[in-house]
Amino acid sequence: MKNAYLSRQVFFAFNQFAIICYLGFMAAQNDFIQQNSFVHFLLLSFLIFDAEYISYKNVKGNKTLNHFSLLLLLLGWQFLLYLFDFRPISDIVSTVLLPICFYQSIYFVQAFLFQESAYRGQKPLLAFLKTSCIIAVFCFFVSDRAFFAAYQLQVLLSTVTLIIVGIMQRKRIMFVAKSQWKRILFSSVLVFLPFICYIIAFLKNAAYLENLGSYIPVMLTFVSIHSIVFQYRPKQAQFWALSGGNLVFLASVGLTGLIGIAYLFKIPLMAVFMSIHMAMLLMLIYNVLLYVRICSHPTDYNNAADRQHFYAYSLEQIKREEKLKKDFSNYLHDDILQDLLSIKNMIRKAEQPEVKQLLLDTLTELNSSIRFQMQSYHPTLIKSLTLKENIQSLLDSLSENNSVTIRLDCDADFFLVEPYNMLIYRMIKELTTNALKHSSATTISVLLIQENGRITLKVTDNGKGFQPFIHQTGTHQGLASIGEQVNLLNGTMNIKPAAGGGTTIAISMPMNGGDSYESFISR
Repeated sequence: MKNAYLSRQVFFAFNQFAIICYLGFMAAQNDFIQQNSFVHFLLLSFLIFDAEYISYKNVKGNKTLNHFSLLLLLLGWQFLLYLFDFRPISDIVSTVLLPICFYQSIYFVQAFLFQESAYRGQKPLLAFLKTSCIIAVFCFFVSDRAFFAAYQLQVLLSTVTLIIVGIMQRKRIMFVAKSQWKRILFSSVLVFLPFICYIIAFLKNAAYLENLGSYIPVMLTFVSIHSIVFQYRPKQAQFWALSGGNLVFLASVGLTGLIGIAYLFKIPLMAVFMSIHMAMLLMLIYNVLLYVRICSHPTDYNNAADRQHFYAYSLEQIKREEKLKKDFSNYLHDDILQDLLSIKNMIRKAEQPEVKQLLLDTLTELNSSIRFQMQSYHPTLIKSLTLKENIQSLLDSLSENNSVTIRLDCDADFFLVEPYNMLIYRMIKELTTNALKHSSATTISVLLIQENGRITLKVTDNGKGFQPFIHQTGTHQGLASIGEQVNLLNGTMNIKPAAGGGTTIAISMPMNGGDSYESFISR
């Protein structure tokens, strides 16, 4: 992870160097930024700087944040090249990037909105987006008319397809809108207010407003996503003594002062922006060198300064690690070790056919047990499947070695945001496994509902019925653990006899969308 983070930082430093070289080359050709392009260059510089900031913050190497930073970089380059489209090479590259940027933007937004989980209509949507992008790029090499017709068709049909998928997934979209409305509203004001003021100021000068509309959807979308992602401000080693707000204020004052000096002394705008990008390059190099130094000098927790904010976090981590070690030790002793001892004793008689078969059966069971335990410690949801399909696959695997019918009652469009999808998945597995082991049931029913931001899970079996002490005894500690988790999430868990015999375990909890993207980004 360290090498990957360092590589990304070096890449962004080289990218900043490439921008400076490109601007220097344009200046050498007497192609300067005109006054009516000032805001355009300011906005594209913001996209590039934001990409570098996101990469700097992404120490954990989250794939979504990597995609986000690279997409902003791609958009920044497209806008930059478009400013110099009177140069043939710049015009060609900026034009070819149009359908690619559109495709990548839509792909990222849907992946972020649905937290990289599968949903109904996803496969045809992505296939259509990719196909229309490839066709538009191909048409560029045919003729200009063919390209712009294909690009307009890509935008139009992709928008229609997105609207259709949005209608199909309106419950999820509305949930995200309700849970993140403050950040979306803040971003809308932050984007629209300056644009409106700028338009009013230059309403009579069309040159200053040319192509400005293309920036509005880009800035609104990605400022909103940035606001949602970084509202949590995860703790990490800080390279700066000042807070984020102070840094923004300091940068604003510095930029205003630099522009004022440039105006007084008639310094070209190109020189101003090259100086700003040069300063950013130096900051990136500084971060790279500082990161290398930090990695080569590990944190010393014997030092009081390095211990700051460490003990509380460490104590909680130690408790979790000790519990995990204890559970894993019990599993190794009670399951794995006993089977290994049996295999060791049977190897001496492996020539006998019945012993050989017993060895194979024991190894098969051991393999299944280890796989099951791995899935218990860290279950994996298949990204190409919806949550319902993942749960159905889990239940099918649990029932295949038992003469028990397991039914799942769940809507096709059922969704849970992070981290509730993994929590409910674990709970279903634990409750169903518990029923298989102890209820002597022939049928198990799993009901899963999410309405108005509240999750309801019911697991019912037709077995031997409810035992009041069941969740307190050794083999049923899983139920007690689930109960603790539910209580921490402000939910309720009830265990009661089912109608006609058996047991029903009902869990109800709120789904808090405010913490959803924190979990998604931090995973």
